Amino acid sequence: MTGSRTAAPKLFAVAAMLAASVDVLAAPVNLLAMDPPGYTTPYAETLETLNFPLLAMLGKAPGWAAALRADPALQALAGARAQRVVAAATCTARPDCIAAAWLWLPGDVAVISDVLRAVAARPGMARALVQAQMRPSGRFARHAGLADADLLAAAWADTAAGLNNLVAVYGQGKPPRYPLIDAAIFDVARPEFALILNAHAQITAAAARADDLVFDPALRFGTGLLRINERTDAAAYRPLLAGANGPAIAAVRRTRWLDYRYPALLVFGHGPDDAQSRTGVLGHIRLARAADLYARRLAPFIIVSGGNVHPNRTPFNEAAEMKQLLITQYNIPADHVLIEPHARHTTTNLRNSARLLFAAGFPTDRPALIVTDPMTASYIGSQILAERTLKETGIAPGRVSAAETPFAFEFLTDRAAFHVEPLDPLDP
Repeated sequence: MTGSRTAAPKLFAVAAMLAASVDVLAAPVNLLAMDPPGYTTPYAETLETLNFPLLAMLGKAPGWAAALRADPALQALAGARAQRVVAAATCTARPDCIAAAWLWLPGDVAVISDVLRAVAARPGMARALVQAQMRPSGRFARHAGLADADLLAAAWADTAAGLNNLVAVYGQGKPPRYPLIDAAIFDVARPEFALILNAHAQITAAAARADDLVFDPALRFGTGLLRINERTDAAAYRPLLAGANGPAIAAVRRTRWLDYRYPALLVFGHGPDDAQSRTGVLGHIRLARAADLYARRLAPFIIVSGGNVHPNRTPFNEAAEMKQLLITQYNIPADHVLIEPHARHTTTNLRNSARLLFAAGFPTDRPALIVTDPMTASYIGSQILAERTLKETGIAPGRVSAAETPFAFEFLTDRAAFHVEPLDPLDP
């Protein structure tokens, strides 16, 4: 372990001092990514890029990576942050001390914000990043009304807050928004955890590369915390437009939409209360209703939405299990059921379903139909849910309104649904 500590500052120093003159070459575009119409993500969907798309875009937008590597203020900041990590390696009795070395301090955030604004002011740079990538991607929709430099600064502030949240929750054991289902799996008060965290910090430091941007070590550390806590839900089932959804996506493209009142029926999962059940009781009731409406040809497709949520760390995915039930118990064709396997709350059932409707090519100029049950209907149509969705996701992913069909609501989607929320790393 002593040798690793000695090598770490040297590796960080190389990464911090080197100013590369050539940008990272653009990877093949990701045609299967969850994108709004008219935009194609130029990077793979990974745990890192799904949670922190700004950092991926900074590495891809022409001129940006070289400009950031060459900036003296960022070189100095990278060196200072590396030294914090080295100093923290001796405080193995305090895991929060080890984790804290990776936090973005207010001064760090301000330095980077200033540099981003300065680079954006150079000819063509805002166009290459903000106008060509950030705005059309929809990932920063909450800030769409801001000028280019302000949007960039706001997106960086969100990113820094998201990286700090990973450290706080999965490195220091602080409670997330929903501690019963999203918390760290370790008891951070136990001495062994300090050793684990120190090992992770040293391995992360040793992974430094000559072409790193100032963000990269912290990105590795934060997403590494998600991995050692087995909280990689966001990257599961990707690409979502292939795999289990592949045949249905093909069917969507050849559907005659005028034959149906709604393009899709949306069914949200209900997690069971025990570890053996694959879906909750209300899930069964909603599926029965959706199958009946499908048989009445109200819509040609059913979208089932829900992740691995209840009980905590369940191996069963709500969407995958609901699709299987529709196929085996209601004889719904597999290529007429799509899964949205990431949502962990009703708020993100709405947001993620909207994303899938857009990305899969459904007509979004008319509403889909949310199919629910008598016990949940009052909540789905309530102002309480609308306000909670705005508060927790940062945007309104669409408009929920009354429907003539009993126990159902119309849902007219909005492209703001593509906004990424870094404070919700299991489903950003």
